Amino acid sequence: MRYAFLTCFLTAFAVVPSAQAQTPAPLAQAPAPAAQAPAQVAQAPAPVKTAVSNDEFRRLALMAESFDFESSRLALTQASRATIKRYAASLTANYRFDYARLASGAGLFSTIPALPADPNATPAPFSDARRAAMLNQLRTATGRDFDRLYLDMQLGTRQETLGLYDAYIRSGSDAALLAFARERLPLLQQQYDVMRKLAGAR
Repeated sequence: MRYAFLTCFLTAFAVVPSAQAQTPAPLAQAPAPAAQAPAQVAQAPAPVKTAVSNDEFRRLALMAESFDFESSRLALTQASRATIKRYAASLTANYRFDYARLASGAGLFSTIPALPADPNATPAPFSDARRAAMLNQLRTATGRDFDRLYLDMQLGTRQETLGLYDAYIRSGSDAALLAFARERLPLLQQQYDVMRKLAGAR
């Protein structure tokens, strides 16, 4: 099963005591406003959508998948916490498979990087200016600074992605894309819940 590794990871992490995950950091330890600015900018969500066309869903969902993959590849080497690295590894596991499902039959496929023939190679990043700027922030961060930025960005972009999938399920018309969105939405929600636990354990 393609999502077996990720499902096992999410299930294992779900048993982390909620009290520990939700304990807020003391006010005295709050970072200075200047240090928080990049994360606050990164979390700024796109406007909530009420209706999404088939090609718009493909485009935005592929951008979300690409950002998850590229940011998580950085986390594998730049994060300081083992739990974050394990989570990042789970996000990269099915990237080619999900990318191919989303891109299949797209009317705007000429603007989407094609999958390389080599199964071990990854597509070129498919992004916009906002996500590209976020990735540049991550590339220059290391250790705890990287952990904070990565978690904040993942929480913000994942909320955005959940809204996108929910809107498409309510308004989409492509049967294959709707099946993909309905299958993927519960997993995206589980990933978001794990991210909240990881962020709360800082």
